[in-house]
Amino acid sequence: MSKLTKAAFAAAALSGALALTITAADAVSSSQTGTQTSAQSYAGESSPWTAQTVGTWGNIPTASVNVTVPSGTTRFVDARFTAESLCAGDTSAWCSVRIVVINSAGTTTELQPVTSTDYRFDTPGGAEGAHALERFSAPLGAGTYTIRVQALRITGITQFTLDDYAFAVGLVEP
Repeated sequence: MSKLTKAAFAAAALSGALALTITAADAVSSSQTGTQTSAQSYAGESSPWTAQTVGTWGNIPTASVNVTVPSGTTRFVDARFTAESLCAGDTSAWCSVRIVVINSAGTTTELQPVTSTDYRFDTPGGAEGAHALERFSAPLGAGTYTIRVQALRITGITQFTLDDYAFAVGLVEP
């Protein structure tokens, strides 16, 4: 290997290492550990639903469950959403889904990892296909909560339709 080739190889390796370091530094880690699931709830729908607004999170009908954390305890939520999805429009845009917890005061909190609109549930350019999302909460105190799935059409999306979806929610003891 010539000195020039070795230098180019070393520069490329250093550049790759720096890119990995920057990516890792920007990442936000989140985790939970539980001992057992104390309650499970399921919801599903076989009729298609299409997001009607652009740039606003919309509640997906029937993709919502209520859970109760017993008095004197804490629990965290483990929630999974699967659906057949069709996302159409500008190929630089995407269709997003998130799972939130709403407390009795009406405060909405996105489950972890929190990604806001950055989670690309589906992108334009393909046929309908199966997609999935799983999220978890921070520990929740005693009380009643609504766990809900919401969808968002990013600007440039002309259609975002979800069909044959299932929503499973478990309350896990920390």
